Amino acid sequence: MESSQVLLEVNQLVRHYPVKSSSLLFGKKNVLKAVDGVSFTLQAGKTLGLVGESGCGKSTTAKMVLGLLAPSQGSIRFEGEEVPHQRTRHWRALRKRMQMIYQDPLAVLDRRLPIIEQVIEPLTVQGNGSREFNYRKAANSLEAVGLMPHMFERYPHELSGGQRQRVVLARALVLEPSLLVCDEPISALDVSIQAQVINLLEDLQKARKVAILFISHDLKVVRHICDEVAVMYLGRIVEQGDTKQIFSHPAHPYTQALVSAIPVMRQGQQSQRIVLQGEPPNPIDVPAGCAFHPRCQHAIARCRQERPALVSLDSQRKVACHLYQVAGVADHSIAAGA
Repeated sequence: MESSQVLLEVNQLVRHYPVKSSSLLFGKKNVLKAVDGVSFTLQAGKTLGLVGESGCGKSTTAKMVLGLLAPSQGSIRFEGEEVPHQRTRHWRALRKRMQMIYQDPLAVLDRRLPIIEQVIEPLTVQGNGSREFNYRKAANSLEAVGLMPHMFERYPHELSGGQRQRVVLARALVLEPSLLVCDEPISALDVSIQAQVINLLEDLQKARKVAILFISHDLKVVRHICDEVAVMYLGRIVEQGDTKQIFSHPAHPYTQALVSAIPVMRQGQQSQRIVLQGEPPNPIDVPAGCAFHPRCQHAIARCRQERPALVSLDSQRKVACHLYQVAGVADHSIAAGA
C-alpha cells in the first residue's frame, strides 16, 4: 500500500451514553455526548495526533476506531473495508492489522507470564504457525524494539517502565499491523525514557510504513512526531490540519490557548500564555451554539446561538469557528485576537 493512499476513514462518528439525572427509578434520562460527529482520514505511513483536554473524547474515538466500542452513529473504513460494529470473524481479521499501545504497560501485561510468551500469544490466537515459527517471530519482534535474548524469559515486574512499553510495542508489531493506535503511550514513563520510546516509534514507522493515530496531552511530542493534528473539544474536532501550520499559526481560540501553554526553551523568548477562564462545560449539558463560547474571549452573539461547522480555512487546514466566517477566511488576525 502506498503512503499516499487513505488507510483509515472516520465519518461523522458519534458515541452517546444515556445518563439518569437522579437515582430514582423514573429519573429523567440525559445524554452524555462523549463523541459528537468526528470525521478524519489517516494516510498509510503517516501520523495523526489527536489532542485536547481530558474528557474531550480522544480515547473513546480510538476505541471506536478499533471496534472495541460500537458507535451510536457514523462509519469507520479501514483499508477500504467497513469496520463491523459486532465482533465477527471479519472484525477479527481486520483487528489483526489494527493494534493499540496503551498508557500503562504494567496494567496491560500479564505479570504471571514471561514476556516472550506474551508476544507469542497473539500469533497463537491468530493460528499463524507452529510453536517454533511463532517463537522465532516473537523473538525477532522483541529484538526489533531493542530487547536482548537474555531478557526474553523475564517477567514484567523485572523490567523497567521503558522496557515494558517496548514489550507492549513488540506484541503489537508481531502481527505486522498497518495501523497503531497509541493512547498516551509515554505519559507513564520518565522523561529520558519517553524520548527513547518516541525515537523507537519513528524508526519502526519508517521501516514498516505503519500509520499511527497518536493520542497525547504532550504537545511538544505531538509537534515532533505527527504529520497532522486534530484538536478536540467536548467531543468535536475544532481544528485540524498540517502540524507545522497549526503550531506556528493556530486558528481556533482553543488551539491558540493550548499552543500558548507549551514552554518556550529559547533564551530571551517569552511565551504569551492565554489563560482560559472557567472549566470545560458538563458534556451532559453542552452549551448551545459553539461549546467553547463560555471560555472564549472573542465570542460573538452568533457563537451563542449556532454551532460552527468544520470548514476549510486553507488547503492545509480546517477550523470550526464563526469568527473566520464573519471576517472572511483570509483575515486570520480576527480569531488570533490581533
